[in-house]
Amino acid sequence: MAATMVTDPLAELWNHTMSTDRTDLMCFYPSKITMGGVWVGDNPLDFSMPLLLFQVLLITSTTRAATLLLSPLRLPRYISEILAGFLLGPSVLGRLPHFSDLVFPIRSLFVLESLALFGLVYYTFIVGVEIEVPTITNAGLRSFGFAAGCALPPFLVGAVTGYVALSTDDSRKGETFLNRLSFPIFLGATFSSTAFSVLARTIAELKLAGTDVGQLTLSASLINDTFAWAGLTVATALKHTQSSLLQTTWTLTSGVAIFGVSYLLVRPMLLRLARRAAEGEVVGEVRECSVLIGVMVAALVADAGGTHAIFGAFVFGLAVPNGPVGVALVEKVEDFVVGLLLPLFFALSGLRTDTAKITSVHAAVLLMVAAMLAAVFKVAAAVGVAGVFGMPLNDGTSIGLLLNTKGIIELVILNIARNKGIMSDQSFTVLVFMSALITAMVSPLLAMVVKPARRLVFYKRRTVAWPHPEAELRVLACIHVPRDVPALLTLLDVVSPSNRSPVGVHALHLIEFAGRSSALLLINASAPSSSSDDASAHGRSHTEMQFKHISHALVAYAENAEGVSARTMAAVSPYVSMHEDITSAAENQHSALILLPFHKHRSVDGGMGVSHPAIQPLNGSVLRFSPCTVGILVDRGLAAVPGAGYRVVALFFGGSDDREVAALATRMAKNPAIDLTVLRFVQKGGSFTASEFDALKERKADDGCLREFLDRANEGGGATVEYRERGVFNANEMVAEIQNVEAMGNKDLFVVGKVPGGSGLTAGMAEWSECPELGPIGDLLASKDFQTTASVLVLQAYGRPAVVGAVSVDLGGESVAPTERSASGRRPWARSAP
Repeated sequence: MAATMVTDPLAELWNHTMSTDRTDLMCFYPSKITMGGVWVGDNPLDFSMPLLLFQVLLITSTTRAATLLLSPLRLPRYISEILAGFLLGPSVLGRLPHFSDLVFPIRSLFVLESLALFGLVYYTFIVGVEIEVPTITNAGLRSFGFAAGCALPPFLVGAVTGYVALSTDDSRKGETFLNRLSFPIFLGATFSSTAFSVLARTIAELKLAGTDVGQLTLSASLINDTFAWAGLTVATALKHTQSSLLQTTWTLTSGVAIFGVSYLLVRPMLLRLARRAAEGEVVGEVRECSVLIGVMVAALVADAGGTHAIFGAFVFGLAVPNGPVGVALVEKVEDFVVGLLLPLFFALSGLRTDTAKITSVHAAVLLMVAAMLAAVFKVAAAVGVAGVFGMPLNDGTSIGLLLNTKGIIELVILNIARNKGIMSDQSFTVLVFMSALITAMVSPLLAMVVKPARRLVFYKRRTVAWPHPEAELRVLACIHVPRDVPALLTLLDVVSPSNRSPVGVHALHLIEFAGRSSALLLINASAPSSSSDDASAHGRSHTEMQFKHISHALVAYAENAEGVSARTMAAVSPYVSMHEDITSAAENQHSALILLPFHKHRSVDGGMGVSHPAIQPLNGSVLRFSPCTVGILVDRGLAAVPGAGYRVVALFFGGSDDREVAALATRMAKNPAIDLTVLRFVQKGGSFTASEFDALKERKADDGCLREFLDRANEGGGATVEYRERGVFNANEMVAEIQNVEAMGNKDLFVVGKVPGGSGLTAGMAEWSECPELGPIGDLLASKDFQTTASVLVLQAYGRPAVVGAVSVDLGGESVAPTERSASGRRPWARSAP
């Protein structure tokens, strides 16, 4: 065996320096990691750890500032992250003297890029968790049609453009056929890809998550994302091949093996873990950390196999079931990865985006035209697919525009292609710019296509009162959690649906979208297209299980009830704008009544606890912008009891809101299981705030709706009906009459109008209201001052004019200002039940 020669390092350095075929040689001190302090003269930027911390702070601060500045334009966060990296790169701040050498020296890029790729590994793992393979396989023909139609034309445009570019590049003519094939595949995958994470946020902001357009787009995006990752894997394997087809075969085989092991070995283990978690067993930190360590193992094996580390993390994420375990894992790493590590990847992409590298205008224009042509073809293909399936062409345009949303996956493809020498710096810069430009164009174009279509919703019946009692009453029932369902079904029973007077119920499951990637699981999970029963229950997320329970309860009720049709939908949105989803769904379903749960629910001790603080302002927004009558249900345990009827009291003061109460009571009059009491109040010696003509007009309308109610009640064969009229002087007498009715037998439900029309009895009571969305009477009945266990339904009529109340209330000869409180802190007219 020949002895190994030991050479002189200085001689090697001299030979390298004098060589004509030399490269840059970087020299640095391996011990300069942490500094001794500025007091000893150390510069923090000369040491790797302080420099890394400074770079991370600078990048995250720039990204947050760009996001804040662009927030009025409502552009995706992806745009601001790209812009922040571009600002820090050589095209802007890099032009300042010594900026790049001081802040981003070459010696620091190895550490910074390694940290960014580490974050990218876990981000692709999150993307994999968001995608459920059964969701893709069960997506339906339309989803596959849109996915194929919107992916194939852009892929062909990219492949042809890549082939033309290679044919004119003399420097790459010596490569093998397989090596040359990688660039067209990379370019085709770039043009056909869609960023699911960015797209899901855009769909949630545009209020399309519960629509057919939103669900089809999400399903098609999941399919496109999966095949884009597959194309990336194939293209990477082809580029790694230097000599023979055998190497490519082994690379692809290792990728298939990683997928097989992850799905056939890892997934069953995680499904058992998810089953235990669903049964109440605590997953534990050790198991969660084991899964997160498995991500690194999969990434290491994939990189060693010749594909890429992010492919292993993505496939491992696919193996994680979309259930409580998956959501917990995503929430554990998401904030750190997305908020801190992922901006590093965008910053590095910006550092590589250099406008000075654009030297061939012809080639740059070719790429820009190809990228724009691929986007146009994607929209045209979506319109064509929509025509084939008989959908409106406007929906096809919306789907095509949404599928043009770009994001992290395209940037990953471009970075891998540049790092492996498949793509030049010029092509990289042009394609990053076009990615941001096309994504920025999606939102304004969608606003032009989607928003005008929403305003063109016209229908006639928007109230419970209707001249044709046999017409279907369409109800939009809003549900936050399954706890809201029993009271809703009981209320439907009380409304008395029948084949002669049917009720159509559209249940809208309201899901909060907080802008997290884990919330994207809710959009996919809550879509009706994923509601098949063949999926394992322990593999579903908590929100998906809630959606299934709500849907099954409504379907079972519709099957057993007469004259009821039911459908369950989902709306995923932040609470601050959720009222737009509700009003839009009511218009699309031609609803006459929206039912909202009260923001408080009955607790174990019999009190009322707050469900979510954002529900109260949400209900107020729906009341302001509703396209039909709205009812807020204060549930104190309203539920059907076998063999027992319902004891209902309807309070009538007059006005449009109370006429809706009378219309609902008219429907109840045909239900033999109801004991119904209608109590009408007339003020003695009071003065009306409206003009005498308007008062007479209102009184005539009130008499007409009550006459219709009495005619229906006198037909017999229905509810036990009692009608009373009471003349009262003040609020004290009015409250006493209501308490007398309650004392005659515990009631199950009070039905009241939000604002009694033209009555001085309730003037000033609003000043005492804890819940103004319930109106004065509803707030009184729902308060702890009024001792009752009955639930309360408060109705606000569509198009109700504003009523101005009197400035004071006559309390038996005592004038009480609206802002005055009794010494006990209770309402002056609130008394204990006799």
